[in-house]
Amino acid sequence: MADYNRSEAYDLSLYDMPVIKSNAAPQLQPELPERRRQNAPQRDTRKSVVQLRKSSVSSALRALKIFMVSAVLAVLCFSILFSKISLILIENEAANVEMKLSEARSENTRLVMQLNSIASIEKVDEYAVSVLGMHQLERYQIHYFENSDGDKVAVAGGKTVESKAETEG
Repeated sequence: MADYNRSEAYDLSLYDMPVIKSNAAPQLQPELPERRRQNAPQRDTRKSVVQLRKSSVSSALRALKIFMVSAVLAVLCFSILFSKISLILIENEAANVEMKLSEARSENTRLVMQLNSIASIEKVDEYAVSVLGMHQLERYQIHYFENSDGDKVAVAGGKTVESKAETEG
């Protein structure tokens, strides 16, 4: 227990690297042809010309399908992007129009208030009295006329026309 500096508790041989032979090609164990024939059924690994043409046509069609699908997806993405951009532009234009409308309404309110201050009844009366020399009517100057005969109109040629209200009543 007194010797703590000893390394007997550690097995460092586990971390040693194995020695590798320096052959460039890996060594394969040869298989016996009889054993291979027994394990797998016989197949002709060579393809015929017709099969090669079919596979090349099918691979070309597959590549064409992939290209078409990617083209359709790209068109859809661009159309969505274009619609978003046009929506943003329309919203900006609508905001500008609303701002101009608000400015026009405030200008209209200002002009109406200015018109009301210029053309108030008191100012009109003051202008009529001071500048034009007019005076307000007194009660004794007002005369009311009553027509008891009804309304009559004289037409050229000596004919007279009476109002319908008098003839019906």
